[in-house]
Amino acid sequence: MRAIRVRASQACHLGATAILLAVACAGCSPSPFNLVPVSGSVSLDGQPLAGGIVNFQPIVAGPGANAGPGSTARIGPDGRYTLATIRGEPGAVVGKHRVKIYSYNAETAKQDANGGPQGREKVPPRYNYESKVTFDVPTAGTDKADFELNTK
Repeated sequence: MRAIRVRASQACHLGATAILLAVACAGCSPSPFNLVPVSGSVSLDGQPLAGGIVNFQPIVAGPGANAGPGSTARIGPDGRYTLATIRGEPGAVVGKHRVKIYSYNAETAKQDANGGPQGREKVPPRYNYESKVTFDVPTAGTDKADFELNTK
């Protein structure tokens, strides 16, 4: 058997390549949480809530537990949305979630002279900042995660 000699600089490059491959593969591994497709619609006072954001955050079952990643979506012009995790994985974790809904997207909202969002949040705080709204994501997923919000 013949030994292959590797210089220190080659070994360093090989080691760095191996680390990069390991990190890349870890980032591509399937989620350890049960993700299922979730979509639905949002209306405000009977009209589609176009251009907003819907956010699902899994509710932790006990101390020290990790309920999994939250999911979010931009609401389309017709009021429809489809959730994805922060990593871009489609869907949401199976189980109970706290839901928060906002009327505008901070990334695309028009800005005032001070650089803040122009206008005000149309959705009442009980549906976002103070939300107690929950939704149980079923094991088969759903396309009926619909929310009818009211300003009154």
